[in-house]
Amino acid sequence: MKSPDHHGIPSREALQARAKLYARVRDFFAARDVLEVETPILNPHTVTDPHIESIGVSHDDRGQYLHTSPEHAMKRLLVSLRCDIYQLCKVFRAGETGRFHHPEFTMLEWYRVGWNYQELMREVEQLVMHLLPGHVRLLESGAMGYREAFLRYCGLDPWTARTEDYRIACRDVGLAPSTQYSCDDYQALLLDQVIAQRLPADRLTFIYDFPVQLASLARIDSEGRAQRFELYVGNLELANGYQELTDAGELAARFEQDNKERSRAGKRPMEPDPCLVEALREGLPDCAGVALGIDRLLMLITGADRISDVLAPRG
Repeated sequence: MKSPDHHGIPSREALQARAKLYARVRDFFAARDVLEVETPILNPHTVTDPHIESIGVSHDDRGQYLHTSPEHAMKRLLVSLRCDIYQLCKVFRAGETGRFHHPEFTMLEWYRVGWNYQELMREVEQLVMHLLPGHVRLLESGAMGYREAFLRYCGLDPWTARTEDYRIACRDVGLAPSTQYSCDDYQALLLDQVIAQRLPADRLTFIYDFPVQLASLARIDSEGRAQRFELYVGNLELANGYQELTDAGELAARFEQDNKERSRAGKRPMEPDPCLVEALREGLPDCAGVALGIDRLLMLITGADRISDVLAPRG
């Protein structure tokens, strides 16, 4: 594929690849009778997740936010529609700039009513293989539990390891994280900088069943594991999915815990989204949902080195 020109404009081939990718995504879901939806980009509330920073805007003398994902709005739709839905949309996150990160990017998010997260993992695999043939040599897919991944690649049991164990593991591989890191911070660092880098380059790899403290909005099973998965293509994280939490009281408690974590990290607490809490009170159907990074997928398809190579410039 041609590189962007000196003005930062993506090549014609990159734009054509994006258009073809969108068409193939829509064909995939149309064949499975999944409804395409569109939800508001501008919202009065945003996420409390301590690892995500929102972009605020002024509108009619009110503070509002560009959505970081369509998750909250799509779940509100699920309460009334109670059917399988998907969405392709732009999302926005502050402070995310780098080879694989951009403050404005495209997300594919979908929800399957009555499915469990393991069934959804299989569909994610089917979709990615549908979108990548002829572009990436993928021999096979594999899956491993979060605990297995840490034992195999870091020699640590994340269910029992202490802060000092993580410090030693980081030192052994040449990482020097902040002395203020919590065990959760260390786990995120090691997953990104050690485990992901050692995954097979020619394989789709799912990592699933996360620790409770990393559940985000995923359901917790009877053995105390978060029913959550991440998909990697080689060492590149491509998708993040959950067996969706449906308990409104538990959701409110997680929002509160998120804000405690934000305060601990010196970040501003965010007002929890009351509309999502109310939607769960009305009754979110049992479902599994996943978000997939379209621009990263385009990088794989086109051979681009940086995410900016497949994005039109902002000006």
